[in-house]
Amino acid sequence: MQDIELDISFGKHRADVSWKPEYLTWAEFVERLQRVRRTAETMAQYDKMSNAERGKVKDGPAFVGGLVRGGRRKKENVDTRSLITLDIDRADDSFLFSVELVLGGTAYAIYSTHSHRPAAPKYRLIAPCSRPLSPDEYAAVARKLAEQIGMEYMDKTTFDVHRLMYLPSCSKDAEPELHLADGGLLDVDAVLAMYADWRDVMAWPRHAGDKAPALAAKRAQDPREKQGTIGLFCRTFTIEEGIDTFLADVYSPGSMPNRYTYAGGSSANGLEIYPEQDLAFSHQDSDPAADGRTYNLFDLVRVHKFGQLDERVKEHTPDAKKPSHLAMEHFVAARPEIKRAKMAEIQEAFGDIDAEPAAGDPEPDEDDAWVEQLETHHKTGAPLPTAGNVELLLSNGPWKGVLAYDAFGNTEVIRKALPWRGRLRPQDRYEPWLGEDDDRRDHWFDKLHKIRSAQTIKKAFTEVTRRNKFHPIIDYLEAQEWDGQPRLDRLFVDYLGAMDTAYVREATRKMFVAAVKRLYDPGCKFDYMLVLVGPQGANKSTIVQMMAQRWFSDSLKSFDTKEAGEHLQSAWIFEFGELAGMSKTEVDEIKQFITKRSDKYRVAYDRVITDFPRKCVFFGTTNNWNFLKDPTGNRRFWPVTVDPEKRTKNVFEQLTDGEIGQIWAEALRAFRAGESLEFSPEVDAEAKKIQGLHMEDDPRVGLIQEWLETEEADELERPTGQTRQRVCANQIWVECLGKRKGDMRPWEAREICDIMRRIPGWREVKGRVRVPGYGQQTAFDRCS
Repeated sequence: MQDIELDISFGKHRADVSWKPEYLTWAEFVERLQRVRRTAETMAQYDKMSNAERGKVKDGPAFVGGLVRGGRRKKENVDTRSLITLDIDRADDSFLFSVELVLGGTAYAIYSTHSHRPAAPKYRLIAPCSRPLSPDEYAAVARKLAEQIGMEYMDKTTFDVHRLMYLPSCSKDAEPELHLADGGLLDVDAVLAMYADWRDVMAWPRHAGDKAPALAAKRAQDPREKQGTIGLFCRTFTIEEGIDTFLADVYSPGSMPNRYTYAGGSSANGLEIYPEQDLAFSHQDSDPAADGRTYNLFDLVRVHKFGQLDERVKEHTPDAKKPSHLAMEHFVAARPEIKRAKMAEIQEAFGDIDAEPAAGDPEPDEDDAWVEQLETHHKTGAPLPTAGNVELLLSNGPWKGVLAYDAFGNTEVIRKALPWRGRLRPQDRYEPWLGEDDDRRDHWFDKLHKIRSAQTIKKAFTEVTRRNKFHPIIDYLEAQEWDGQPRLDRLFVDYLGAMDTAYVREATRKMFVAAVKRLYDPGCKFDYMLVLVGPQGANKSTIVQMMAQRWFSDSLKSFDTKEAGEHLQSAWIFEFGELAGMSKTEVDEIKQFITKRSDKYRVAYDRVITDFPRKCVFFGTTNNWNFLKDPTGNRRFWPVTVDPEKRTKNVFEQLTDGEIGQIWAEALRAFRAGESLEFSPEVDAEAKKIQGLHMEDDPRVGLIQEWLETEEADELERPTGQTRQRVCANQIWVECLGKRKGDMRPWEAREICDIMRRIPGWREVKGRVRVPGYGQQTAFDRCS
C-alpha cells in the first residue's frame, strides 16, 4: 500500500491552466493534507463576505485526484482517477461514524473545508483507489460510496471527474480538522460489483437535485421557436433526427425508449431525450454534454463537433460567445437542408405581402405578351413579389436587353442604359454592373411595384444575367475569319527579331494555342511560361499586351491568396516582368503558381468555397540572359531570345488589330485541329539545351567535373589509376570542395545533388546506398 504511487494533479489556484501531474504514495499525499494554509480574515469576517469574496479568499492550491492531460482542467482532459474525492456540504454528528462503517479497513482522509464551522460541519473525503478508474467507472464508484455513506451529505456536483479539491485552509482563528484512517486501498472492483450492471447509468444512485433536469426541460424555451440559425436548425431536424444524422458516431440508440448511449464512455443509456420539448439531457459523466444542463440539438451537435475550439475559453463564457458557437453557425448555414428550409421560410414570409400598383410604371413595349405571364394579386392585380415575376420584369420593358453575364470575368454587366442612369462607357460593347446599382435596383422595385424582398430580387437578377451569358473573348475569336496565310509561328521572329528555329516556332505556336484552349477547356493542363529574353526597349511587354487586347495584366504580385485568384478572373494573358530580379524563392513560387490548374476561394458575400478553373496563360519578360535560378522545374520556362536589330516588322505600324485578329484566328484553327500543347521530341531536346544556357552560372560545376575525372588516391594519397565510380554530396563537399565533414547544411547538399544531376555521364542511384567513408547517402554512379 505504502509503495503504490497515485496519479494526482496539482494547480496553484482554481483558474490555473497548467495543472502539474505528480506521483505520490498515500503517505506522501496525507503529509500534504497536514499542512494547513491560514488566511488573514477571521471566521466572523469570512461569514459576512459575499460568495464572490469568499471564493477569492479560499482560492488557492488545489488538486484533482487523477491525471489532467494538457494542463487544462476540463472533463475531456481527465482520462483516469486514482482518488475518490467527495465534497460534504451537509454533515451532521453521525457523518464520521457513517464513513467508518462504510470504509472500515480502507485508508481514507477527512479534512474540514474553509467554510467548516462546528455547528455546520463541511468536509472533504478522500480515499485511494486500488487501480486507476476510467471517468465512467469513477462516477459509478463515487456515487455508490456516496449512497452508502448518505447521498444527502453530498454536494450534487461532487461526482464530476474533473472536480477540484482545495488543499486544507482555514481562517486565522479557526480550528481545522483532519481525520485519518489506516487500511488498504479502496477495492473499486468490489464496489462496481455491487451493481447488476454498473455500465447502465440508470442504475447509478442519484442526488435528489438530479431530478431537476426533467422539470427544467419542461420550463425551457422550445428551441424551435428561437431566432436565427438555432431555431432554423431545430425546426429542420427533430432531436432524434439530428442525433441520427450528425452524431451517429457519438451516440447509439439505448436499450430503453428515449435513451441513447455515449460511444466514448463505458456506460449505457446516459442521454435522455425529451421529444415534446425537443431537448436532451446527459447523465453519462464522461459525455462532454453532461454538465447538468438540458441541450437543444444545435448545442448538442456544437459540443461534440466543435467543442475542441473552446479549449482556451475562460470559464463561465456564454455559449453564444464561444468559438464553437460560431463554427456551428457556419456548419448549419452550409447544410443543404438548412438552405432549403431557409429559402422556404423566405418564400413563405414574402408570399403574403399584398402589393399595389405603383405610379409611373413604364409604358409597355410593343411586344407585351410577357405581361400575361405575371402572377398578380387576386384583389389588386399588382404583380406578386415572386421570383418569376421579378425575372419577367427584369427581362422586359425598360430592362429588355440590359442585363448580361460576362462568363470570362464572372461578373454581371449591362449592355444598355439602366432606368436610373445612362451608360458610363457607351463606346464599349458592355460595362460592369456597379455595387451601387444593387441598392438602386431594389429601390426601383420597391417604388414601382412594391416588391421589397432583396433576396427575391437578387436571385431573380442572378437568373436573368446568367440566362444572357456570353464569353467576350470566345466571341472575339470566333468573329475572326482566317485568310489562310500563316503568321502565328513567326510572330516573335518578325516583330522582335527572334531566331527562326523550330524551337521558337513551336514555342510561339503552342503558347497561343494554349491561350485559346484555356478558354474552351478551362483548367486544361498547361504549366509552361514563354519568357522573352532581350534588351530593354525591345517591345517584349508591348507585343504581349497588344496580343492580349483588353484582357491583359502585368500587376499580379502575390500568389496563393484569394486576391490572386480573383485577379486571375480579370485577364486572359498575364505578364511576369523582370524575372531576373526575382529571388530563387520567388521564381519557385511562380513555377508552383503556373502549374496550378484551378483556384479555390470564397467569393465575397458567398457562403461556400468555389473552384475556378484557370482561363489564362502566363508570359515572362527579362533583360537578363541567366534568369533561371534552379535546375529543377526549368522545363516550365520556354526562353525565346529576341534581338530588335533583326526584326523585319514594326510592332506599332504593322501589328494592327486586323493582323492580331488573323493571328488569333490561326491559333483557333490550330486548336480545333487538335494541336498538342507539348513539344515534339526533337524540339523538347532543343528546349532543354536552351534552358540550360539560361541557368545562373555556378563555379562549382567545373570544379566538380574536373574532380570526377581525376584518379582516386589510396590511403597514402597515391594515385590508384582508377577514376571514381560512385560519389555522394558529402564526399564532394569534403574531398572536392575542401570543406569539413559535418558542416554541410541540407540546402547545400541539395545544390550539390542538383549539380550532379546536370553533369553528363552520371546517374542518380535509386534509394539511399552505402558510400565508403560516408555511410548511407544519396549517391551517383558513373554511367557504364
